[in-house]
Amino acid sequence: MTNAVGMTDFFVLEAGEYLERLDALAQTAPGAFDPAEEFVRIARAFRGSALMASQPPMARAAQGLESVGRTVRDGRLAWDEHIRGTVVRAVDDCKVLLHRVRTPSAADAAKAEEIGAELERLAGRPPQAGRAVGEGLDAGTRAFVAREAAAIASALDRASRALAANPGSRDSLPGITQAMSALRGVAVLNDLPPLADVLVGVEGAVHEVLATSGEVRDKVPAAFDAGAKALARAAREVVELGRPAADGEEAAAFAALLLRAFASSGNIMPIEMLFYDDAGPHVVTEGVAPAALSRVEAVSQGEFLAGAAGALQRAASPMLRDLRLFGMASSMRPLAGGGGSPLASALGRLADAGCGAIERGAAAANLSMFVAHIAQAAETLRAAAAGDEAALGTALDSVSAELNALEAAGPAAAAPAPDSGAPAGLPFPVPTAERAEAESAGAGAPLAAAYISLERLTAGHAIPPGTLDDLFGSPAEREVVPIEALAPSAAGAEEEAGVVPIESLAPDQPPVAATAPDEAEVVPIESLLYRGAAALKHALALRSELEALLAARNGGSPRIAELLRELFELVQLGLGAER
Repeated sequence: MTNAVGMTDFFVLEAGEYLERLDALAQTAPGAFDPAEEFVRIARAFRGSALMASQPPMARAAQGLESVGRTVRDGRLAWDEHIRGTVVRAVDDCKVLLHRVRTPSAADAAKAEEIGAELERLAGRPPQAGRAVGEGLDAGTRAFVAREAAAIASALDRASRALAANPGSRDSLPGITQAMSALRGVAVLNDLPPLADVLVGVEGAVHEVLATSGEVRDKVPAAFDAGAKALARAAREVVELGRPAADGEEAAAFAALLLRAFASSGNIMPIEMLFYDDAGPHVVTEGVAPAALSRVEAVSQGEFLAGAAGALQRAASPMLRDLRLFGMASSMRPLAGGGGSPLASALGRLADAGCGAIERGAAAANLSMFVAHIAQAAETLRAAAAGDEAALGTALDSVSAELNALEAAGPAAAAPAPDSGAPAGLPFPVPTAERAEAESAGAGAPLAAAYISLERLTAGHAIPPGTLDDLFGSPAEREVVPIEALAPSAAGAEEEAGVVPIESLAPDQPPVAATAPDEAEVVPIESLLYRGAAALKHALALRSELEALLAARNGGSPRIAELLRELFELVQLGLGAER
Protein backbone atom coordinates (compact mmCIF):
# COMPACT_ATOMS: atom_id res chain seq x y z
CA MET A 1 0.00 0.00 0.00
CA THR A 2 1.32 3.40 -0.90
CA ASN A 3 -0.75 5.66 1.37
CA ALA A 4 -2.90 5.77 4.47
CA VAL A 5 -6.07 5.26 2.43
CA GLY A 6 -4.81 1.94 1.14
CA MET A 7 -3.71 1.01 4.65
CA THR A 8 -7.24 1.66 5.98
CA ASP A 9 -8.77 -0.57 3.29
CA PHE A 10 -6.25 -3.26 4.07
CA PHE A 11 -7.02 -2.95 7.79
CA VAL A 12 -10.75 -3.45 7.18
CA LEU A 13 -10.06 -6.69 5.29
CA GLU A 14 -7.42 -7.97 7.70
CA ALA A 15 -9.28 -7.04 10.89
CA GLY A 16 -12.50 -8.51 9.53
CA GLU A 17 -10.74 -11.85 9.08
CA TYR A 18 -9.27 -11.67 12.59
CA LEU A 19 -12.67 -10.92 14.15
CA GLU A 20 -14.33 -13.82 12.31
CA ARG A 21 -11.69 -16.20 13.65
CA LEU A 22 -12.02 -14.78 17.17
CA ASP A 23 -15.81 -15.18 16.94
CA ALA A 24 -15.44 -18.83 15.93
CA LEU A 25 -13.05 -19.50 18.84
CA ALA A 26 -15.31 -17.69 21.31
CA GLN A 27 -18.14 -20.13 20.49
CA THR A 28 -16.26 -22.83 22.41
CA ALA A 29 -18.46 -24.30 25.09
CA PRO A 30 -17.78 -23.36 28.74
CA GLY A 31 -15.15 -25.47 30.43
CA ALA A 32 -11.64 -26.12 29.18
CA PHE A 33 -10.76 -23.39 26.67
CA ASP A 34 -8.26 -25.34 24.59
CA PRO A 35 -7.79 -22.71 21.83
CA ALA A 36 -6.71 -20.06 24.36
CA GLU A 37 -3.19 -19.78 22.88
CA GLU A 38 -4.58 -19.28 19.38
CA PHE A 39 -7.11 -16.75 20.71
CA VAL A 40 -4.31 -14.68 22.29
CA ARG A 41 -2.24 -14.85 19.12
CA ILE A 42 -5.07 -13.67 16.87
CA ALA A 43 -6.10 -10.92 19.30
CA ARG A 44 -2.48 -9.72 19.36
CA ALA A 45 -2.39 -9.68 15.55
CA PHE A 46 -5.69 -7.75 15.54
CA ARG A 47 -4.18 -5.15 17.87
CA GLY A 48 -1.04 -4.87 15.77
CA SER A 49 -3.06 -4.38 12.60
CA ALA A 50 -5.03 -1.57 14.29
CA LEU A 51 -1.85 0.14 15.48
CA MET A 52 -0.21 -0.03 12.06
CA ALA A 53 -3.36 1.44 10.47
CA SER A 54 -3.45 4.32 13.00
CA GLN A 55 -6.70 3.09 14.60
CA PRO A 56 -6.07 3.53 18.37
CA PRO A 57 -9.72 2.92 19.44
CA MET A 58 -9.80 -0.47 17.71
CA ALA A 59 -6.39 -1.27 19.17
CA ARG A 60 -7.78 -0.50 22.64
CA ALA A 61 -10.65 -2.98 22.17
CA ALA A 62 -8.24 -5.59 20.78
CA GLN A 63 -6.03 -5.14 23.83
CA GLY A 64 -8.98 -6.05 26.06
CA LEU A 65 -9.64 -9.21 24.06
CA GLU A 66 -5.97 -10.16 24.34
CA SER A 67 -5.96 -9.57 28.10
CA VAL A 68 -8.96 -11.84 28.65
CA GLY A 69 -7.49 -14.54 26.43
CA ARG A 70 -4.14 -14.41 28.24
CA THR A 71 -5.80 -14.58 31.65
CA VAL A 72 -7.86 -17.62 30.64
CA ARG A 73 -4.80 -19.27 29.09
CA ASP A 74 -2.78 -18.81 32.29
CA GLY A 75 -5.56 -20.35 34.39
CA ARG A 76 -6.35 -17.17 36.31
CA LEU A 77 -9.84 -16.90 34.82
CA ALA A 78 -12.32 -19.68 34.12
CA TRP A 79 -13.97 -19.98 30.71
CA ASP A 80 -17.55 -20.01 31.98
CA GLU A 81 -20.80 -18.87 30.40
CA HIS A 82 -20.42 -15.29 31.67
CA ILE A 83 -16.90 -14.86 30.26
CA ARG A 84 -17.91 -16.55 27.01
CA GLY A 85 -20.95 -14.32 26.54
CA THR A 86 -18.99 -11.15 27.31
CA VAL A 87 -16.27 -12.03 24.78
CA VAL A 88 -18.80 -12.94 22.06
CA ARG A 89 -20.64 -9.65 22.60
CA ALA A 90 -17.35 -7.69 22.52
CA VAL A 91 -16.34 -9.33 19.23
CA ASP A 92 -19.74 -8.49 17.71
CA ASP A 93 -19.40 -4.85 18.85
CA CYS A 94 -15.94 -4.70 17.24
CA LYS A 95 -17.44 -5.91 13.96
CA VAL A 96 -19.97 -3.07 14.06
CA LEU A 97 -17.22 -0.52 14.76
CA LEU A 98 -15.11 -1.95 11.94
CA HIS A 99 -17.90 -1.29 9.42
CA ARG A 100 -17.83 2.40 10.42
CA VAL A 101 -14.04 2.78 10.55
CA ARG A 102 -13.94 4.78 7.28
CA THR A 103 -16.28 7.41 8.76
CA PRO A 104 -15.33 7.44 12.44
CA SER A 105 -17.06 9.46 15.13
CA ALA A 106 -16.40 10.37 18.75
CA ALA A 107 -19.12 7.93 19.86
CA ASP A 108 -17.35 5.06 18.09
CA ALA A 109 -14.07 5.86 19.83
CA ALA A 110 -15.85 6.00 23.21
CA LYS A 111 -17.51 2.66 22.51
CA ALA A 112 -14.19 1.01 21.66
CA GLU A 113 -12.66 2.43 24.85
CA GLU A 114 -15.59 1.04 26.83
CA ILE A 115 -15.12 -2.41 25.30
CA GLY A 116 -11.44 -2.43 26.17
CA ALA A 117 -11.98 -1.18 29.73
CA GLU A 118 -14.70 -3.76 30.43
CA LEU A 119 -12.57 -6.64 29.19
CA GLU A 120 -9.57 -5.36 31.19
CA ARG A 121 -11.66 -5.33 34.38
CA LEU A 122 -12.93 -8.80 33.54
CA ALA A 123 -9.33 -9.99 33.26
CA GLY A 124 -8.54 -8.52 36.68
CA ARG A 125 -6.27 -5.79 35.36
CA PRO A 126 -6.65 -2.04 35.90
CA PRO A 127 -7.55 0.06 32.83
CA GLN A 128 -4.69 0.98 30.51
CA ALA A 129 -4.96 4.68 31.37
CA GLY A 130 -4.41 3.93 35.07
CA ARG A 131 -1.42 1.64 34.70
CA ALA A 132 2.15 2.77 35.01
CA VAL A 133 4.44 2.34 32.01
CA GLY A 134 5.86 -1.15 31.91
CA GLU A 135 3.55 -2.51 34.64
CA GLY A 136 2.36 -6.07 34.22
CA LEU A 137 5.42 -7.38 32.37
CA ASP A 138 5.88 -10.91 33.58
CA ALA A 139 8.94 -13.04 32.85
CA GLY A 140 7.30 -14.71 29.85
CA THR A 141 6.37 -11.40 28.23
CA ARG A 142 9.86 -10.03 28.81
CA ALA A 143 11.41 -13.10 27.23
CA PHE A 144 9.07 -12.93 24.23
CA VAL A 145 9.66 -9.22 23.54
CA ALA A 146 13.41 -9.56 24.01
CA ARG A 147 13.65 -12.63 21.77
CA GLU A 148 11.71 -11.05 18.91
CA ALA A 149 13.54 -7.72 19.20
CA ALA A 150 16.85 -9.58 19.07
CA ALA A 151 15.67 -11.46 15.96
CA ILE A 152 14.83 -8.18 14.24
CA ALA A 153 18.23 -6.80 15.26
CA SER A 154 19.93 -9.82 13.72
CA ALA A 155 17.99 -9.38 10.46
CA LEU A 156 18.91 -5.69 10.39
CA ASP A 157 22.57 -6.48 10.93
CA ARG A 158 22.56 -8.95 8.03
CA ALA A 159 20.81 -6.41 5.81
CA SER A 160 23.34 -3.73 6.76
CA ARG A 161 26.25 -5.96 5.78
CA ALA A 162 24.56 -7.06 2.56
CA LEU A 163 23.78 -3.48 1.48
CA ALA A 164 27.32 -2.36 2.30
CA ALA A 165 28.73 -5.15 0.13
CA ASN A 166 26.18 -4.72 -2.68
CA PRO A 167 24.27 -1.39 -2.57
CA GLY A 168 21.95 -2.50 -5.35
CA SER A 169 20.72 -5.69 -3.68
CA ARG A 170 17.30 -5.99 -1.98
CA ASP A 171 17.44 -9.70 -1.16
CA SER A 172 18.05 -9.17 2.56
CA LEU A 173 15.04 -6.90 3.20
CA PRO A 174 12.24 -9.53 3.26
CA GLY A 175 14.00 -11.12 6.24
CA ILE A 176 13.45 -7.91 8.24
CA THR A 177 9.74 -7.82 7.40
CA GLN A 178 9.30 -11.46 8.39
CA ALA A 179 11.13 -10.93 11.68
CA MET A 180 8.97 -7.89 12.52
CA SER A 181 5.68 -9.73 12.01
CA ALA A 182 5.94 -11.47 15.39
CA LEU A 183 5.93 -8.20 17.34
CA ARG A 184 2.95 -6.71 15.52
CA GLY A 185 0.13 -6.40 18.02
CA VAL A 186 2.04 -7.07 21.24
CA ALA A 187 -0.09 -5.37 23.89
CA VAL A 188 2.77 -3.98 25.94
CA LEU A 189 4.81 -2.59 23.06
CA ASN A 190 3.63 0.99 23.54
CA ASP A 191 4.48 0.71 27.25
CA LEU A 192 8.16 0.25 26.38
CA PRO A 193 9.33 3.51 24.78
CA PRO A 194 11.17 3.95 22.52
CA LEU A 195 10.81 0.38 21.27
CA ALA A 196 7.58 0.97 19.33
CA ASP A 197 8.96 4.11 17.64
CA VAL A 198 12.20 2.36 16.71
CA LEU A 199 10.21 -0.45 15.09
CA VAL A 200 8.12 2.07 13.15
CA GLY A 201 11.35 3.71 11.99
CA VAL A 202 12.78 0.36 10.90
CA GLU A 203 9.65 -0.49 8.93
CA GLY A 204 9.65 2.93 7.28
CA ALA A 205 13.31 2.56 6.33
CA VAL A 206 12.64 -0.83 4.74
CA HIS A 207 9.73 0.61 2.74
CA GLU A 208 11.90 3.54 1.60
CA VAL A 209 14.58 1.20 0.27
CA LEU A 210 12.07 -1.08 -1.44
CA ALA A 211 10.37 1.92 -3.08
CA THR A 212 13.60 3.01 -4.79
CA SER A 213 15.67 1.37 -7.50
CA GLY A 214 19.39 1.27 -8.08
CA GLU A 215 22.05 1.55 -5.42
CA VAL A 216 21.17 2.79 -1.95
CA ARG A 217 22.97 5.78 -0.44
CA ASP A 218 26.09 5.19 1.59
CA LYS A 219 24.31 6.21 4.84
CA VAL A 220 21.58 3.55 4.51
CA PRO A 221 23.73 0.59 5.68
CA ALA A 222 24.88 2.72 8.62
CA ALA A 223 21.24 3.49 9.52
CA PHE A 224 20.35 -0.21 9.44
CA ASP A 225 23.38 -0.97 11.60
CA ALA A 226 22.34 1.71 14.11
CA GLY A 227 18.82 0.25 14.21
CA ALA A 228 20.24 -3.21 14.89
CA LYS A 229 22.29 -1.88 17.81
CA ALA A 230 19.30 0.01 19.22
CA LEU A 231 17.08 -3.08 19.14
CA ALA A 232 19.81 -5.32 20.55
CA ARG A 233 20.25 -2.98 23.53
CA ALA A 234 16.46 -2.73 24.02
CA ALA A 235 16.17 -6.54 24.05
CA ARG A 236 18.91 -6.82 26.65
CA GLU A 237 17.38 -4.14 28.88
CA VAL A 238 13.86 -5.61 28.67
CA VAL A 239 15.21 -8.86 30.10
CA GLU A 240 17.43 -7.27 32.73
CA LEU A 241 15.43 -4.18 33.77
CA GLY A 242 11.92 -4.81 32.50
CA ARG A 243 11.99 -1.91 30.02
CA PRO A 244 14.48 -0.27 27.63
CA ALA A 245 16.24 2.97 28.50
CA ALA A 246 14.20 5.92 27.28
CA ASP A 247 17.34 7.86 26.29
CA GLY A 248 19.66 5.16 24.96
CA GLU A 249 22.59 6.32 22.85
CA GLU A 250 21.97 3.64 20.21
CA ALA A 251 18.34 4.66 19.67
CA ALA A 252 19.37 8.33 19.51
CA ALA A 253 22.01 7.49 16.88
CA PHE A 254 19.42 5.57 14.86
CA ALA A 255 16.99 8.49 14.98
CA ALA A 256 19.71 10.93 13.90
CA LEU A 257 20.72 8.77 10.93
CA LEU A 258 17.25 8.07 9.58
CA LEU A 259 16.43 11.50 8.16
CA ARG A 260 19.94 11.97 6.78
CA ALA A 261 19.98 8.55 5.15
CA PHE A 262 16.61 8.85 3.44
CA ALA A 263 16.28 12.60 2.82
CA SER A 264 15.65 13.60 -0.79
CA SER A 265 18.75 14.69 -2.66
CA GLY A 266 17.01 17.80 -3.98
CA ASN A 267 18.59 17.40 -7.43
CA ILE A 268 15.57 17.41 -9.75
CA MET A 269 16.31 16.28 -13.30
CA PRO A 270 14.43 18.23 -15.97
CA ILE A 271 12.19 15.97 -18.04
CA GLU A 272 13.82 17.31 -21.21
CA MET A 273 16.96 15.39 -20.22
CA LEU A 274 15.12 12.14 -20.94
CA PHE A 275 14.52 12.88 -24.63
CA TYR A 276 16.59 13.48 -27.72
CA ASP A 277 17.01 17.13 -28.70
CA ASP A 278 14.86 16.85 -31.80
CA ALA A 279 11.30 17.51 -32.93
CA GLY A 280 9.95 14.31 -31.39
CA PRO A 281 7.69 12.53 -30.87
CA HIS A 282 8.91 12.36 -27.28
CA VAL A 283 5.94 10.68 -25.60
CA VAL A 284 5.39 7.34 -27.32
CA THR A 285 2.55 6.14 -25.08
CA GLU A 286 0.35 8.56 -23.19
CA GLY A 287 0.29 7.90 -19.45
CA VAL A 288 -2.82 7.24 -17.40
CA ALA A 289 -3.90 10.03 -15.06
CA PRO A 290 -4.13 9.01 -11.40
CA ALA A 291 -7.58 8.34 -9.97
CA ALA A 292 -9.18 11.33 -8.32
CA LEU A 293 -9.00 11.43 -4.53
CA SER A 294 -12.38 10.57 -3.02
CA ARG A 295 -13.80 12.57 -0.14
CA VAL A 296 -13.65 9.57 2.16
CA GLU A 297 -9.96 9.17 1.38
CA ALA A 298 -9.37 12.86 2.09
CA VAL A 299 -11.06 12.49 5.49
CA SER A 300 -8.86 9.46 6.20
CA GLN A 301 -5.77 11.51 5.39
CA GLY A 302 -6.99 14.15 7.82
CA GLU A 303 -7.33 11.55 10.57
CA PHE A 304 -3.83 10.32 9.89
CA LEU A 305 -2.35 13.83 10.04
CA ALA A 306 -4.24 14.59 13.25
CA GLY A 307 -2.88 11.46 14.91
CA ALA A 308 0.66 12.15 13.69
CA ALA A 309 0.51 15.75 14.95
CA GLY A 310 -0.67 14.56 18.36
CA ALA A 311 2.11 11.98 18.57
CA LEU A 312 4.68 14.66 17.72
CA GLN A 313 3.29 16.96 20.39
CA ARG A 314 3.61 14.18 22.98
CA ALA A 315 7.23 13.37 22.06
CA ALA A 316 9.13 13.51 25.32
CA SER A 317 12.64 13.68 23.84
CA PRO A 318 14.44 14.78 20.66
CA MET A 319 14.97 11.10 19.83
CA LEU A 320 11.23 10.33 19.85
CA ARG A 321 10.61 13.55 17.93
CA ASP A 322 13.02 12.56 15.17
CA LEU A 323 11.66 9.01 14.96
CA ARG A 324 8.09 10.28 14.64
CA LEU A 325 9.09 12.92 12.11
CA PHE A 326 10.69 10.22 9.98
CA GLY A 327 7.55 8.09 10.24
CA MET A 328 5.43 11.04 9.11
CA ALA A 329 7.76 11.80 6.18
CA SER A 330 7.76 8.14 5.13
CA SER A 331 3.94 8.10 5.09
CA MET A 332 3.56 11.45 3.31
CA ARG A 333 6.23 11.00 0.64
CA PRO A 334 4.10 8.73 -1.65
CA LEU A 335 1.46 11.48 -1.75
CA ALA A 336 3.86 14.18 -2.97
CA GLY A 337 3.15 15.36 -6.50
CA GLY A 338 -0.30 13.75 -6.59
CA GLY A 339 -3.08 15.11 -8.76
CA GLY A 340 -6.35 14.26 -10.44
CA SER A 341 -8.50 16.92 -8.77
CA PRO A 342 -7.97 20.31 -7.11
CA LEU A 343 -8.05 18.70 -3.66
CA ALA A 344 -5.69 15.86 -4.63
CA SER A 345 -3.23 18.30 -6.21
CA ALA A 346 -3.29 20.49 -3.11
CA LEU A 347 -2.73 17.43 -0.92
CA GLY A 348 0.26 16.47 -3.08
CA ARG A 349 1.74 19.94 -2.61
CA LEU A 350 1.08 19.72 1.14
CA ALA A 351 2.89 16.36 1.33
CA ASP A 352 5.82 17.80 -0.61
CA ALA A 353 6.02 20.83 1.68
CA GLY A 354 5.75 18.69 4.82
CA CYS A 355 8.49 16.29 3.70
CA GLY A 356 10.70 19.23 2.73
CA ALA A 357 10.27 20.86 6.15
CA ILE A 358 11.16 17.60 7.88
CA GLU A 359 14.18 16.83 5.71
CA ARG A 360 15.80 20.27 5.94
CA GLY A 361 15.38 20.32 9.75
CA ALA A 362 12.81 23.10 9.83
CA ALA A 363 10.16 20.87 11.43
CA ALA A 364 12.44 19.89 14.32
CA ALA A 365 13.64 23.47 14.80
CA ASN A 366 10.08 24.86 14.85
CA LEU A 367 8.18 21.87 16.21
CA SER A 368 5.24 23.74 17.76
CA MET A 369 4.63 25.73 14.55
CA PHE A 370 5.00 22.61 12.41
CA VAL A 371 2.51 20.70 14.57
CA ALA A 372 0.07 23.62 14.41
CA HIS A 373 0.26 23.73 10.60
CA ILE A 374 -0.21 19.97 10.31
CA ALA A 375 -3.19 20.10 12.69
CA GLN A 376 -4.70 22.90 10.57
CA ALA A 377 -4.29 20.77 7.44
CA ALA A 378 -5.87 17.82 9.26
CA GLU A 379 -8.93 19.89 10.17
CA THR A 380 -9.24 21.04 6.55
CA LEU A 381 -9.14 17.47 5.27
CA ARG A 382 -11.61 16.30 7.90
CA ALA A 383 -14.08 18.81 6.45
CA ALA A 384 -13.67 17.31 2.96
CA ALA A 385 -16.75 15.11 3.41
CA ALA A 386 -19.08 17.94 2.38
CA GLY A 387 -16.90 20.94 1.48
CA ASP A 388 -16.04 22.65 -1.81
CA GLU A 389 -12.90 21.06 -3.29
CA ALA A 390 -11.54 24.32 -4.69
CA ALA A 391 -11.90 26.09 -1.34
CA LEU A 392 -10.36 23.13 0.51
CA GLY A 393 -7.46 23.08 -1.95
CA THR A 394 -6.87 26.80 -1.39
CA ALA A 395 -6.80 26.23 2.38
CA LEU A 396 -4.29 23.40 1.99
CA ASP A 397 -2.10 25.56 -0.27
CA SER A 398 -2.05 28.19 2.47
CA VAL A 399 -0.73 25.59 4.92
CA SER A 400 1.85 24.42 2.34
CA ALA A 401 3.11 28.00 1.99
CA GLU A 402 3.52 28.23 5.77
CA LEU A 403 5.44 24.95 5.84
CA ASN A 404 7.71 26.09 3.01
CA ALA A 405 8.41 29.30 4.94
CA LEU A 406 9.71 27.44 8.00
CA GLU A 407 13.48 27.81 8.27
CA ALA A 408 15.94 25.37 9.73
CA ALA A 409 17.93 26.48 12.75
CA GLY A 410 21.53 27.39 12.04
CA PRO A 411 24.15 30.13 12.31
CA ALA A 412 23.32 33.26 10.36
CA ALA A 413 25.50 33.85 7.35
CA ALA A 414 27.88 36.81 7.62
CA ALA A 415 26.86 39.64 5.33
CA PRO A 416 29.50 41.20 3.03
CA ALA A 417 30.57 44.81 3.38
CA PRO A 418 28.11 47.24 1.72
CA ASP A 419 30.53 48.68 -0.84
CA SER A 420 32.56 45.55 -1.51
CA GLY A 421 32.09 42.79 -4.02
CA ALA A 422 33.72 40.32 -1.63
CA PRO A 423 33.14 39.35 2.02
CA ALA A 424 34.66 41.63 4.65
CA GLY A 425 38.36 41.06 5.14
CA LEU A 426 39.25 39.80 1.66
CA PRO A 427 42.25 41.53 0.06
CA PHE A 428 40.32 43.05 -2.87
CA PRO A 429 36.81 42.82 -4.33
CA VAL A 430 35.72 41.39 -7.64
CA PRO A 431 34.09 44.13 -9.75
CA THR A 432 30.37 43.65 -10.17
CA ALA A 433 30.52 43.46 -13.97
CA GLU A 434 33.31 40.89 -13.93
CA ARG A 435 31.53 38.92 -11.21
CA ALA A 436 28.33 38.69 -13.30
CA GLU A 437 30.33 37.77 -16.39
CA ALA A 438 32.24 35.05 -14.51
CA GLU A 439 29.12 33.59 -12.94
CA SER A 440 27.36 33.48 -16.31
CA ALA A 441 30.38 32.27 -18.30
CA GLY A 442 31.49 29.61 -15.78
CA ALA A 443 34.40 27.79 -17.36
CA GLY A 444 34.71 30.56 -19.95
CA ALA A 445 36.21 32.88 -17.34
CA PRO A 446 38.40 30.49 -15.34
CA LEU A 447 40.41 33.02 -13.34
CA ALA A 448 37.43 35.08 -12.17
CA ALA A 449 35.38 31.96 -11.54
CA ALA A 450 38.21 30.45 -9.51
CA TYR A 451 38.52 33.62 -7.44
CA ILE A 452 34.76 33.67 -6.78
CA SER A 453 34.96 30.04 -5.62
CA LEU A 454 37.84 30.98 -3.30
CA GLU A 455 35.83 33.95 -2.06
CA ARG A 456 32.83 31.77 -1.21
CA LEU A 457 34.95 29.17 0.56
CA THR A 458 36.76 31.84 2.55
CA ALA A 459 33.48 33.48 3.55
CA GLY A 460 31.84 30.17 4.40
CA HIS A 461 34.67 29.11 6.72
CA ALA A 462 35.32 32.60 8.13
CA ILE A 463 39.01 32.52 7.14
CA PRO A 464 40.67 35.96 7.49
CA PRO A 465 43.19 37.00 4.83
CA GLY A 466 46.88 36.70 5.58
CA THR A 467 49.17 39.72 6.01
CA LEU A 468 52.91 40.36 6.16
CA ASP A 469 52.60 40.75 9.92
CA ASP A 470 51.29 37.16 10.09
CA LEU A 471 54.39 36.03 8.17
CA PHE A 472 57.14 38.09 9.87
CA GLY A 473 55.48 39.14 13.11
CA SER A 474 54.36 42.63 14.14
CA PRO A 475 56.82 45.57 13.83
CA ALA A 476 57.25 45.60 17.60
CA GLU A 477 58.25 41.94 17.54
CA ARG A 478 60.73 42.28 14.66
CA GLU A 479 64.35 43.30 15.39
CA VAL A 480 65.48 46.00 12.93
CA VAL A 481 69.15 45.71 11.95
CA PRO A 482 70.83 48.86 10.45
CA ILE A 483 72.27 48.25 7.06
CA GLU A 484 75.58 49.81 8.16
CA ALA A 485 76.07 46.81 10.42
CA LEU A 486 76.19 44.60 7.37
CA ALA A 487 79.11 46.51 5.72
CA PRO A 488 82.85 46.73 6.79
CA SER A 489 83.54 49.80 8.88
CA ALA A 490 87.32 50.23 8.31
CA ALA A 491 90.40 48.92 6.59
CA GLY A 492 91.29 45.43 7.59
CA ALA A 493 87.69 44.47 8.11
CA GLU A 494 88.17 41.72 5.57
CA GLU A 495 90.72 40.03 7.82
CA GLU A 496 88.46 40.46 10.85
CA ALA A 497 85.59 38.93 8.96
CA GLY A 498 87.78 36.07 7.73
CA VAL A 499 87.83 37.20 4.07
CA VAL A 500 90.57 35.46 2.03
CA PRO A 501 92.03 37.25 -1.08
CA ILE A 502 91.36 35.32 -4.26
CA GLU A 503 95.04 35.58 -5.30
CA SER A 504 96.00 33.29 -2.43
CA LEU A 505 93.93 30.51 -3.93
CA ALA A 506 95.78 30.44 -7.29
CA PRO A 507 98.99 28.31 -7.78
CA ASP A 508 102.31 30.12 -8.33
CA GLN A 509 102.27 29.65 -12.11
CA PRO A 510 101.75 31.92 -15.08
CA PRO A 511 98.14 32.31 -16.01
CA VAL A 512 96.78 30.03 -18.69
CA ALA A 513 95.54 31.74 -21.82
CA ALA A 514 91.82 31.40 -22.42
CA THR A 515 90.98 29.15 -25.34
CA ALA A 516 87.84 28.97 -27.39
CA PRO A 517 85.89 25.74 -27.23
CA ASP A 518 86.25 23.33 -30.09
CA GLU A 519 83.62 23.60 -32.75
CA ALA A 520 80.85 21.07 -32.32
CA GLU A 521 81.07 18.07 -34.60
CA VAL A 522 78.20 18.02 -37.16
CA VAL A 523 76.13 14.78 -37.11
CA PRO A 524 74.45 13.81 -40.42
CA ILE A 525 70.63 13.50 -40.07
CA GLU A 526 70.70 10.18 -41.92
CA SER A 527 72.47 8.58 -38.95
CA LEU A 528 69.40 9.25 -36.76
CA LEU A 529 66.96 7.44 -39.03
CA TYR A 530 65.95 3.76 -39.04
CA ARG A 531 67.43 1.73 -41.84
CA GLY A 532 67.04 -1.81 -43.05
CA ALA A 533 66.39 -4.39 -40.36
CA ALA A 534 66.12 -1.72 -37.63
CA ALA A 535 63.25 -0.06 -39.50
CA LEU A 536 61.45 -3.38 -39.91
CA LYS A 537 61.89 -4.23 -36.24
CA HIS A 538 60.47 -0.84 -35.25
CA ALA A 539 57.50 -1.39 -37.55
CA LEU A 540 56.80 -4.72 -35.84
CA ALA A 541 57.00 -2.98 -32.46
CA LEU A 542 54.07 -0.77 -33.50
CA ARG A 543 51.85 -3.77 -34.20
CA SER A 544 50.57 -4.23 -30.62
CA GLU A 545 49.76 -0.52 -30.29
CA LEU A 546 47.76 -0.52 -33.53
CA GLU A 547 45.85 -3.65 -32.50
CA ALA A 548 45.00 -2.05 -29.13
CA LEU A 549 43.66 1.05 -30.86
CA LEU A 550 41.50 -1.10 -33.13
CA ALA A 551 40.18 -3.06 -30.15
CA ALA A 552 39.29 0.19 -28.37
CA ARG A 553 37.18 1.11 -31.39
CA ASN A 554 35.35 -2.25 -31.32
CA GLY A 555 37.73 -3.73 -33.87
CA GLY A 556 37.21 -1.09 -36.53
CA SER A 557 36.56 -2.26 -40.05
CA PRO A 558 37.28 -5.99 -40.62
CA ARG A 559 39.00 -5.08 -43.88
CA ILE A 560 41.42 -2.75 -42.04
CA ALA A 561 42.34 -5.46 -39.56
CA GLU A 562 42.91 -7.93 -42.39
CA LEU A 563 45.16 -5.50 -44.32
CA LEU A 564 47.20 -4.70 -41.20
CA ARG A 565 47.71 -8.38 -40.47
CA GLU A 566 48.92 -8.95 -44.07
CA LEU A 567 51.20 -5.89 -43.85
CA PHE A 568 52.93 -7.10 -40.69
CA GLU A 569 53.38 -10.55 -42.18
CA LEU A 570 55.17 -8.93 -45.14
CA VAL A 571 57.35 -6.99 -42.70
CA GLN A 572 58.29 -10.24 -40.97
CA LEU A 573 59.15 -11.77 -44.32
CA GLY A 574 61.29 -8.76 -45.23
CA LEU A 575 63.09 -8.95 -41.90
CA GLY A 576 63.88 -12.62 -42.58
CA ALA A 577 65.27 -11.74 -46.02
CA GLU A 578 67.53 -9.06 -44.48
CA ARG A 579 68.97 -11.64 -42.18
